[in-house]
Amino acid sequence: MKRIFIIVFLTILSFSDAAFAQTFDPKVDQYNAWVFYTGNHKLSEKWGLHTEFQWRRSEGFSDPMQNQVRLGLDYKINKTYMVTAGWSYVETFEYGELAKETPTPKYNQFKFNEQRIWQQFVINHEHVGRFHYDSRFRLEQRWIANLVKENGVDYTRPSDAYLAANPGAEDWRFRQRARYRFRVQVPLSNPEMKDNTLFLVASDEIFANFGKHTTANIFDQNRLYLALGWRFNKDFNIQTGYMNQFIEKGDGVHKENNHTYQLALTYNLDFTKMFKKKSIEENK
Repeated sequence: MKRIFIIVFLTILSFSDAAFAQTFDPKVDQYNAWVFYTGNHKLSEKWGLHTEFQWRRSEGFSDPMQNQVRLGLDYKINKTYMVTAGWSYVETFEYGELAKETPTPKYNQFKFNEQRIWQQFVINHEHVGRFHYDSRFRLEQRWIANLVKENGVDYTRPSDAYLAANPGAEDWRFRQRARYRFRVQVPLSNPEMKDNTLFLVASDEIFANFGKHTTANIFDQNRLYLALGWRFNKDFNIQTGYMNQFIEKGDGVHKENNHTYQLALTYNLDFTKMFKKKSIEENK
């Protein structure tokens, strides 16, 4: 089983490299920075709360790119498997070289928001020596705010009058997407992953569009990530590193290659200890 997952991971890497080599356009080579926080907070032996906030910037840190809040409910099947379902809100800004093109392809040139429902399945594979592997499968149902040109104003939400006069026009565009991430973590300063350990993390995640509203491309994007991290304890770590995000737009022609600095903080809370402490104090 371990060999199968390694083969899958290497296949994804070779696919993403091939796509990049064939389609990369230097006009859309961009440099961004993402800072984010995640936490899986224990509510009971089986249940937990997932919290996440991402602050994404373009042109380094100078311009807004995207803000994202994600909430979910975790269910831990056992030490190996966990499922999560939740909601997220995404706010995307005008950013990058595509927004500056003339004539514009209508990508990245306006601000819009998005609501998502998502489900995921995580597998923590048995580690081999120092190497710790995990897989994450995620489905997303996306409601993207539809912006239209109306009354000489570019890219505004359609009014009731516009919707009435344009049969088939949508206030929200519904899209679906599947994602798969394979990740490897390796302790460097200790022979095993424990408190106060420097570690290396590498991952690759591929995104694919599906459903009747899929446009010119099934492939959506690929994220290749490499970072160093410091594990303070099992619930608290910080990572800093590089991610290459390669995006193919809905027309299947325009593409982005985003060189991205990432700073990630993970901090998990154990609410069961708080509940027990409160119960003991109340019973005194």
